[in-house]
Amino acid sequence: MRMRKKKNLQRRMEACSDLWIRDPVAYRGRWRELLPGAQKLRLELGCGKGRFTADTAATCPGELYVAVERVPDAMVIAMERCRDRGLKNVFFIDGDAAALSDYFAPDEVDLLYINFCDPWPTVKHAARRLTHENFLRGYREVLADGGQIHFKTDNRDLFEWSLFQFPKAGFELSEVTRDLHANGIQGILTDYEEKFHNLGTPINRCVGTKGPLPDVPIAVALGELLPGWEVRTAEKPEDLLPLYAQCTDFLSLEEPCTPQESAENTLNSIPPRCVPSQKHVLTLYKDDKLAAVLDLVENYPRPRFLFVGLFLLAPDLRRQGNGRAIVDALTTAADRAGLDRVRLACLQCNPQGHAFWNAVGFSDLREGTLMGENGAPVWILQKLAQ
Repeated sequence: MRMRKKKNLQRRMEACSDLWIRDPVAYRGRWRELLPGAQKLRLELGCGKGRFTADTAATCPGELYVAVERVPDAMVIAMERCRDRGLKNVFFIDGDAAALSDYFAPDEVDLLYINFCDPWPTVKHAARRLTHENFLRGYREVLADGGQIHFKTDNRDLFEWSLFQFPKAGFELSEVTRDLHANGIQGILTDYEEKFHNLGTPINRCVGTKGPLPDVPIAVALGELLPGWEVRTAEKPEDLLPLYAQCTDFLSLEEPCTPQESAENTLNSIPPRCVPSQKHVLTLYKDDKLAAVLDLVENYPRPRFLFVGLFLLAPDLRRQGNGRAIVDALTTAADRAGLDRVRLACLQCNPQGHAFWNAVGFSDLREGTLMGENGAPVWILQKLAQ
């Protein structure tokens, strides 16, 4: 729900000028000057109306508390709450979470709170979620070693998705619960949290502790291993169509379909018990031309496996060593990403594809069928990541 504009907003903001940091960049690396001797610096992203902000700052008077809120109409209420309680250890930034490294120096923050952020429920907006791997890696830049992120949400889908994001950004998970207040109120509540708890909505919470970064993301590793190629992430069917339109041999393997239908299926199909963050549809460009597509799923069908749902190479680049070069790079990239094995299913109506995978070092495990009502017979092949 969009917050109503507050009357006399600027006047009310000015009345809280002692708490309002208008130029946070100027304090980068010197925030503790605002509270000499501060034991820790706590940072909250999206403080809203500030109930959690004020109560936490009051509970920990020896620690410095900085709240970031990009909606001034909400932030002014939070500032007034803290001002009226006479709190001297809390300050506010009217800013954006994406700019934290501009506001804070490396290792300057000890603890970061993310409470009930916008879930951005559609897949195409996933990168806007404050618990997306890209944001989490940004928080690493300002968090001290061993620093923590405390995350709470009422959105179960966002929570489950976030549990995959934290480890990818080098955060060790602990205190994971899907019903925080099941046995009574735990910790300090936000206004939003109290409302939904009273309605019977379970509150999800976890703690992420900053540790070493995990292995190299597979797309990054693949790009490093293929000089002369550019690796991108496909986001819409149009990213795949120039190649799909050329590969009529691929489109005719299963039930006939149009390039558009096939591209949509590649982007949208996810194996059972998997979440979208495990899937990567990568496009490989050579000489600024779309040359190959890879559909990959990490940690499927078992942990530490990489499943290749599709490898499609432009017809004019086949039988020149390009396919072998990409597969060799892929198995090495899987190893760098911390995966042990690469597995795939090749349709038995595609003997040429089967011969290719055998030629590049994949061994037959068994025969099987694709999932679904009209499951087609396949060969299951596998190779160790190396």
